[in-house]
Amino acid sequence: MKPPYHPHLPIAMILLLGLLCLLCAALHSKPAQAEPGAALPERVTMAQLLAISREQSPRFAALAQRLDAAAAEVVAAGVLPNPKLSYGRNDLLTRQNTMYDGRVQQQVLLEVPVLIAGQRGARVEAAAKSELAAAAAIEAEFAELLREEWGLFVKQLADRRRSAVLQETSDYLGHLAEIVSGRNRAGNASRYDLLRVELEHKALQTRLETVDNDLAAAAGRLGVLLGLPGWKPQAAGTLDYLNVSTDLERLWAEAAKLNPALAAARLHESAADAGVERAERERWPVPTLQLGSAFTDQPYGNASYAGVSVELPIFDRGQGGMARANAEKRAATLARELSGASTRSELERTVDQLGKRRATRIKFESEVVGKLNGLQAMSEASYRLGKGSLLELLDASRSRTETQLTQLDLIQAEIEAELDVLKTAGLLAAAAADR
Repeated sequence: MKPPYHPHLPIAMILLLGLLCLLCAALHSKPAQAEPGAALPERVTMAQLLAISREQSPRFAALAQRLDAAAAEVVAAGVLPNPKLSYGRNDLLTRQNTMYDGRVQQQVLLEVPVLIAGQRGARVEAAAKSELAAAAAIEAEFAELLREEWGLFVKQLADRRRSAVLQETSDYLGHLAEIVSGRNRAGNASRYDLLRVELEHKALQTRLETVDNDLAAAAGRLGVLLGLPGWKPQAAGTLDYLNVSTDLERLWAEAAKLNPALAAARLHESAADAGVERAERERWPVPTLQLGSAFTDQPYGNASYAGVSVELPIFDRGQGGMARANAEKRAATLARELSGASTRSELERTVDQLGKRRATRIKFESEVVGKLNGLQAMSEASYRLGKGSLLELLDASRSRTETQLTQLDLIQAEIEAELDVLKTAGLLAAAAADR
């Protein structure tokens, strides 16, 4: 038999239906569409590359997405537990009614959990500290990405200088080939000399093409590194030193404040402390307030109900959560100590490497580069006067070229050592913004 409809349906049921409608509307709403990024330039400075890496790089966007997830945990931690609305009815099955008046009894019950032990505040604090730790970890990974970008940027500048050196030598060999050809026509040079110059010239042009290919490859790798494979930026600027200090204690003081890996380790330990506090709060049972109403039909009668329920922590007293939180705290402390020790060791290594590379470059420039200025002119004059051979002239040209290329190798190695020091000291992003 179909139960009769009663006009005194509780208002809470209507409210519940309204909340469900609002929830469905929120779930089916479309997210805002992201605006397309600005056009990418063909030539970039290091400061522009830093800005593009943060604002338009899909790779950095993937890193930053982790921060959105951490922020969502903060939102979730601040949400109060939902109340529970229940409805039930009793229908008379026998002819004799010994339980209540009427044939049908209906009951509506509202249950509201009450966080009386500060669980919500502890959850929010732990989630907020985890968000800060996630932000620092993202910055640490971005520093690694920026170091790799800057290395490719420096390689482009160095390869461009190498290309200029090889092009200058190629032009000189072309000039030398004209001299040898003229001497050959005059009978003062053999065909072997002419062939030897041509082979030297062709070999040098091959090296020049290889360097140009490496230059194009570095530009392509830079775009791929940022997640922009169609972009092949050309490095703008000159190959120059960053003048990074080798004062170890001063750099360590900077690293203690600015190194993102150290900051992430400290914040992870702080978040683990907050996790211990949250676990202690979670050990307290959450009481539930109960409010309800029961009513009958034929005849109509209504009775209110109020009560409270609470879990009895007899077996599960939060031992597992406390043990897990304490273990995470110990792990975070060890990770922070390890991060400090490894960063100090890495800083000592990079500073020592920078000092050695700088000293090697200075010594090479003073002992070798300064003595090559007149070598090529002297050898060419000797060859014109018939006092020197072609092999001596080619050897002088080759020595000059190799010396210039070696100098470029030393400059590039020193700049890369400077970048390693800046990264370890936490100064890489600030230095890039000034370039």
